[in-house]
Amino acid sequence: MKLTIRHKLLAILLLVNTVLIMAIYFANQAAFEKSFRDYIQQNSRARLVALMPSIRDNFARYGDDWVYPRHPAWHQLVSELRGNARSATSPAGAPSYDSYDSPAMQGPRRPSDLTERGPESGRDGRGMRNEQDPQAQYHTDRRPRPGADRPPRGERGDHPHQKRRPPRGRADSMGGRLVFKNAAGEQVIGSLTTTRTTLWEPVHQSDSSSSPLLGYVGLEDGLVISNRFDSLFAERQKNWFMYIAIVALIASSLLAIPFSHFLVAPVLALRRAAQNLARGDYQSSLNPDSNDELGMLARDLNTLSETLRENQQARQQWIADISHELRTPIAVFKAELEGMIDGVIDTDPAQLQSLHEEISRLTQLVDDLHQLSMSDRGSLSYQMSSHCLGELVEQTFGNHQAQLANRGFDYQLTGDTQSLMTCDDRRMTQLFGNLMQNTLRYTDSELHNPGQIRVTIKQQAAQTEIVWEDSSPGVAPELLDKLFDRLFRVKQARDRVSGGSGLGLAICTSIVQAHNGTISARESELGGLAVVMRFT
Repeated sequence: MKLTIRHKLLAILLLVNTVLIMAIYFANQAAFEKSFRDYIQQNSRARLVALMPSIRDNFARYGDDWVYPRHPAWHQLVSELRGNARSATSPAGAPSYDSYDSPAMQGPRRPSDLTERGPESGRDGRGMRNEQDPQAQYHTDRRPRPGADRPPRGERGDHPHQKRRPPRGRADSMGGRLVFKNAAGEQVIGSLTTTRTTLWEPVHQSDSSSSPLLGYVGLEDGLVISNRFDSLFAERQKNWFMYIAIVALIASSLLAIPFSHFLVAPVLALRRAAQNLARGDYQSSLNPDSNDELGMLARDLNTLSETLRENQQARQQWIADISHELRTPIAVFKAELEGMIDGVIDTDPAQLQSLHEEISRLTQLVDDLHQLSMSDRGSLSYQMSSHCLGELVEQTFGNHQAQLANRGFDYQLTGDTQSLMTCDDRRMTQLFGNLMQNTLRYTDSELHNPGQIRVTIKQQAAQTEIVWEDSSPGVAPELLDKLFDRLFRVKQARDRVSGGSGLGLAICTSIVQAHNGTISARESELGGLAVVMRFT
């Protein structure tokens, strides 16, 4: 199957849309996970920060002795984390149940406790301290004795302050267990296997971070999504992201089909225009309605079509002019020979001289055509070297001295006559010779009213300017640009004796261009024509 530019463009659009949508999908998913994880962490940190007053109060009341799972204060802290316990700082006069000062810790002892201990109990003072000061007993024994917070078996159901054993910081409804590390970084409550997912918050003696460090309170799974409702919400968001990505991909695919056709339509129009040019139809043109690259290409094709049309007309005119230029001397030469053969024209030196002039004119025309063709192909050879322009102009005047004297011309060379320029002296001599022939043919000059020729050379920095001027008659301003066209003559009906082939100035143009220069024509201050040549 042949892949057209439309198919390729459609494939590129689909590929780009797919990559873009997938990138947006994964970026949104990653951003959501990060944001939701940050939300979970902030929520967990807020819950831990809310426990700080209770933790500081426990440290102030019990020191480090309350930090173990079976202590009622730790049970109170876990309940407060779940939102089921009272505040750690109770109102004045209200009973507190968060430590061993609670009524549960001050319940009646079983008689068997004292009788079984006997005198040893009295001697070590523990029994007396328990009856006199329960708080002192806590500070001495640190951990309560088993069953110290329970009433006798017969009185369990009737005890007004019965309390269950504190839990071991089990996971709350929001996810995560409460754990603790001391100020040295040693974990005293909680599992060591969940350290990576535990969110830790330092506990200072006051709200100031510069106050003494008491420890670190943590929440297991505080850095990850552990609650089932949060997990369900996150999973649903991911599914929605996937559904949106699939819908966007399908919509972009459907829009890419007409969009590719819209983009390819101008290219197809350009292709048809190029095919017309290849068949030789230079009349068709495009109507560009945009300023983008395709619009500029359409305008360039219109310019190319117009240029090819003008070249075709110039070529047809060129062939017609050459045919005419060759046919005229050949017809004259043939007529004179036939007259001599038939005896109508005498074969004398005058007739032979006329034939020789026609042959010379025909030879000159053929030579000019050959030189122009070689110039067009770039086959003309140039041998560049440094030469004095003034000497080359003086040499041209010397070569035409007889003709200038017979016609009564006055000529002069002005400006920087000693200027040097890198050029081919043979081609530059031919250039000045063609300009001299053009002046001798078309400039009015008589002995009592001599014509004028003035050549000015100016050299400024890296540019050299040569101006060739002659006297009247001049050339109409609208014809100045056509003087350098091939086979162009100002007077189409003039006789061939006074006129040339119309190729002299065209040959001058090719020589100047070969020397990296430009040539133009303007009206002369002497009343005739001024040819301006600039070389760089």
